[in-house]
Amino acid sequence: MKRNLLFIIALFVYTYSFGQDEVDAHRFSVNELSGSARGQAMGGAFGALGGDVTGVAINPAGVGIYRSSEVVANMSVALNSIKTDAKIDWNGKPNSQNKTKFNFDNLSYIGYYPLAKGSTNSLNFGFNYNRIKNFDRKYAASGSDMSSSLTDYLAYFTNGINHSWWDYNGDKFNTDLPWLSILAWDGYLINKEDGTNDQYASLLNKGEKVSPKLNVLEKGSIESYDFTLGSNISDRFFWGLTFSLTDLYYSQSADYGEDFKDGGGFILNNYLESKGSGYQFKTGIIYKPVDALRLGVSYHSPTWYSMTNYYHAMVIPDGIPDDGGGWAGKTETPREDSYTDYNFRTPYSWTFSAAAIIGTQAIVSLDYEIKDYTAMNLGNIGGDINYETDNQYIDEDYRIASTLRAGLEYRFTPQFSGRAGFAWMQNPYEASVKSGDKEVMIQGMVPHYTIEGDATYLTAGIGYRFTPQFYMDVALVYRHQKSDLYFYSPVFDIASSLSPIVSSYPASFESNTYKGLVTLGYKF
Repeated sequence: MKRNLLFIIALFVYTYSFGQDEVDAHRFSVNELSGSARGQAMGGAFGALGGDVTGVAINPAGVGIYRSSEVVANMSVALNSIKTDAKIDWNGKPNSQNKTKFNFDNLSYIGYYPLAKGSTNSLNFGFNYNRIKNFDRKYAASGSDMSSSLTDYLAYFTNGINHSWWDYNGDKFNTDLPWLSILAWDGYLINKEDGTNDQYASLLNKGEKVSPKLNVLEKGSIESYDFTLGSNISDRFFWGLTFSLTDLYYSQSADYGEDFKDGGGFILNNYLESKGSGYQFKTGIIYKPVDALRLGVSYHSPTWYSMTNYYHAMVIPDGIPDDGGGWAGKTETPREDSYTDYNFRTPYSWTFSAAAIIGTQAIVSLDYEIKDYTAMNLGNIGGDINYETDNQYIDEDYRIASTLRAGLEYRFTPQFSGRAGFAWMQNPYEASVKSGDKEVMIQGMVPHYTIEGDATYLTAGIGYRFTPQFYMDVALVYRHQKSDLYFYSPVFDIASSLSPIVSSYPASFESNTYKGLVTLGYKF
């Protein structure tokens, strides 16, 4: 169902209070391929193998596989390249943006404690610092002769606000007015509809086209600190339990602008910063029916976050007349006390794994993960924000998504091994959202967003043991994903899913990431 009616009803409650939205929820719920160079070289397919910090992060029972203690450190360098272009209706200019980042991704300690008596052979403990998501990237999109404008969306966004509000002589940002509407009104981007009390229209002439341009810089990461306990029972059954503490930091600086065909234009500048800390539980088992086969299953609970968002925005009109016969000037939101505290719950997931140990030379492994994105949930912290509508959108727009990981390792000599892998991560959107036939609810003042496609990984690597204790692994990881970039959400007539009130034409958004990793490990 279309939701513009719900949008209008909830306008003041949600937009003014800067409650977070389904786009934020998805951004903080999708992880990347992570772990050691060996684990990533095998496509991350370590849920049944264990004996590696990647496997312990996927299935805590993997800590029970260890037969010695170990210290591991992992470093990486990644080049993220993003290409954008128009898909329909406007003359896009191809843009390519690259960003390179060096990271210290992983530091782990595994303690092996053999037991002298009973069926339990060992009781092992592990600590693992792991960077599970990297937000660092930059991208741009631009073009000309687009037949829709952000000003159309801003006018619709502001509908329902009585015209008398604008006669208020005090600080509008201390009223119940949505801040994005204040920026649009004070920047002279929208006008009152004659003969109405609460309807608005774009300042553009009928049929006037615009030339859009967007520049975005994103930074940050999600880091996990895992504490794992597990054991080996009779070399057949392995179990593990992990408690994780998670730190999240994300920032975005964005400039979206339009040049109007008949003269004038504007820039909307946004800065958004999100900080959060959370906790999570993981548990799993591995069973060896025979020495050559391992079967695993693991459960990851949601991560329960306490979050704070900070925000600032401004509109800079260019060549737009004001009511006094001059030119409209810059208008911006307050810089102090512009933040929102909220709770956020990520999806839970299950992973089912199998691995075959072929003699002393080869390993073949496979993981299948399901993740329920409808379980994402936004909640209030000590304020008046009601997230019921946002959570309804999450339930309508997302689905259970699958991830498939496969890996191969071959030992050429006792010291030298080669590895290869593959991973496929399904996008979590319902078909109507993916095709752009549904509105996407955007809160706050950042109107642009991406609808991500499936992500594919191709991986390879080598490993060399210098001594029985000391080893080094190297991996190369290639990630590819095609998405759609929207400058703002389309808006649909409540009676017709095929008749947009406000059209929005996406840009193609192709991301290619090339990553090299080196892992050093020492067993004792």
